[in-house]
Amino acid sequence: MTTPRDTLPEPLAGLPEPAVVELPPGRPWLALSELNRLIRQQGQAHPLARAWVVDQLVHAIPLPVGEEKALMAAFLQRRGITDDEHVPGWLQERGLVFDDLRILATQKRRLQRLVRCRWNDEVEVRFLQRKPELDQVVYSLLRVDSEGLAAELHHQIAEGEADFADLAPLHSEGPERHCRGQIGPLALATGHDSLVSRLRRARPGQLFEPFQAGDSWVVLRLEQFLPAELNDATRERMMGELFEEWLEQRVRLLLEGQPLPPLDAMLALLQEDDSP
Repeated sequence: MTTPRDTLPEPLAGLPEPAVVELPPGRPWLALSELNRLIRQQGQAHPLARAWVVDQLVHAIPLPVGEEKALMAAFLQRRGITDDEHVPGWLQERGLVFDDLRILATQKRRLQRLVRCRWNDEVEVRFLQRKPELDQVVYSLLRVDSEGLAAELHHQIAEGEADFADLAPLHSEGPERHCRGQIGPLALATGHDSLVSRLRRARPGQLFEPFQAGDSWVVLRLEQFLPAELNDATRERMMGELFEEWLEQRVRLLLEGQPLPPLDAMLALLQEDDSP
């Protein structure tokens, strides 16, 4: 049978510090001074602050009783629990209480509800700001170490004597030699600056004169330009980014010891959303 830890650090006063922090439920293991030391030394202040902010938020977001019950039932069913009589034992095995189950089962939905109510109207502006980074391209590329070879390969492609698929395995020095010279679809913003500046203004099929990028000489052709669209997936991504920025602001305030702005105004949006 396991017992609580009985050897604890002694402060300078010589008085033993009580263990108050539990790891396994019901087994006090760490004193507060040990916990504070570990948080500092192991760099856990940010994850702990974020967890606290999320927990505070989740507990404040209401859900209709019927939806909450349905989510909890679905959560348990996915784990093979279909009989209410088995729930207490399942919780006990994991050191959980009923409120833990309620939050675990509904946290994602609560946050989704808040995010959509709070940031849905800001998505279009966010999308326009981020669109240059979200647009994607497919392009063909050759990278070689000399200007002369780049000029010769460019000439062969321009005259139709060979194509990137023929030349890349023979001459290209980058990973494109293994994919017949073709790159993408890839976010336009992730490329080298010299590539991005050309691809952004190019037309599909346009072949560029050789140019230097870093230590290589490059032959480049745009194959496809795939503009980002504000579809459902992109809308969810934009709202998620806005939420993460807001969340990180609260975490930073907490880490700096500053008071957190109240949630009242944000939670009022949920009440408006519930109104008929």
